[in-house]
Amino acid sequence: MILKFSCRNFRSIREKQELSLVATKTRTDEKPEVLIKTPASDLQLLRCAALYGPNASGKSNVLDALASFGRFISDSWRVWKPNGPIPEYDPFWLDHTSRQSDTEFEITFLLDSEIFQYGFRFDRNRILEESLTNITGVNKILFHRSTESDSIRFPNKNLGKTADERRHLDSIERDVRPNSLFLSAAAQKAHPLLSSIYSRLSDDFKPIHLKNMQARQRYTASECTDAKFKARVVTLLRFADSGIVDMEVFQHEISDDERRKLRAIIMAMQEADSEKQLDRPIDEPDFPAVPEIRLAHRGEGGEKFLLAESQQSDGTQAFLAMLGPILDALDTGSVLLIDELETSLHPKLQRELVRIFNLPELNPKGAQFIFTTHNTNLLDLELLRRDQIWFTEKSAEGATRLFPLTDYKPRTNQNIEAAYLGGRFGAIPFLDDEFLKELLTTGDETQSSLEFPAENSK
Repeated sequence: MILKFSCRNFRSIREKQELSLVATKTRTDEKPEVLIKTPASDLQLLRCAALYGPNASGKSNVLDALASFGRFISDSWRVWKPNGPIPEYDPFWLDHTSRQSDTEFEITFLLDSEIFQYGFRFDRNRILEESLTNITGVNKILFHRSTESDSIRFPNKNLGKTADERRHLDSIERDVRPNSLFLSAAAQKAHPLLSSIYSRLSDDFKPIHLKNMQARQRYTASECTDAKFKARVVTLLRFADSGIVDMEVFQHEISDDERRKLRAIIMAMQEADSEKQLDRPIDEPDFPAVPEIRLAHRGEGGEKFLLAESQQSDGTQAFLAMLGPILDALDTGSVLLIDELETSLHPKLQRELVRIFNLPELNPKGAQFIFTTHNTNLLDLELLRRDQIWFTEKSAEGATRLFPLTDYKPRTNQNIEAAYLGGRFGAIPFLDDEFLKELLTTGDETQSSLEFPAENSK
């Protein structure tokens, strides 16, 4: 479970920005049922966080930073070329200093009743610093790595207490490359604690956005080969009033034409592997059958008719793509990331998704749901706590600022939606009528005196 995540110099995020899922202490007993209790009596966590802001303000980049952090841990030792650049390096590009500077990720998380802080800095070619600290009680640095000392330190033997454990750590250290994380290398050599942390952080983030919707559809289809999982998907589709009453899963055999196209793609990837920075050639797969879903609708005379996914509405396809990661997150207590929650989904269904994660009886393992949206109907203190609402806005130099609603100390009975749309919290677009005047008067100077009525005029 996440307590906090911060990043610096990643895409539009230039200065360090932090997202916190630690519940704010309030005078009132504000929706205590949505909080995740922890072994620390004074620490409770949030199940959901909603990010609002104008287009291009950096909302998506906050989620992308979390996803990039997870990929970095997963791929740095297993996949990337030993001497290649770091594919996840994507700095702020709107000033000459940042585009050459290092990037930093840091997370505070709960694992097996203990709280850890893990982070690293990197530039285009190497890891500059990496550290892991147990902060459950007194801070204990488990390891610290930096290019300044060109070594990895294990202070006070907090990690590696015995001679055998120390030899294990020495063996891992010898395998660490300049562009790979010590944590990732330790997992490949089955270090007990570091493997557990690696598994949690590399698998914890499940991003959904428009660019990977088809991949998520395939993932949901593959999970539906399990009868129990399929039954749960059908139940949620029926809950969404989609008209679907059942589902059948078929195995789609790859045709010869599809095989030829896939081979061509693999050859192109091998030729361009300098772009991908892969550590090994791509093996040609054996092209196994692909799960394919048919969805049953009730038609004339109560008869069931099977329709392909492509024959469903955009909303049904989007919801189906989300269901695999949603159920996976609920089953494992991991973190679901959805960019633009409102994409093709009815506002009531969006609201129910938030409610599913917020209610402990529906989310007993404490999965966390972080999403971006423009749907202001969700700015409802009957649905979300004040500390579950966050905003992003951009500076004049194009840098993202991330900040919580609680900075404004709103009342528990305040109409947050109206206040937000009225500009009370910022993070709304400034729509300048001068640009519309310019658009309408281009090439026709006679219309330059056109005046727009004030928004409040009748």
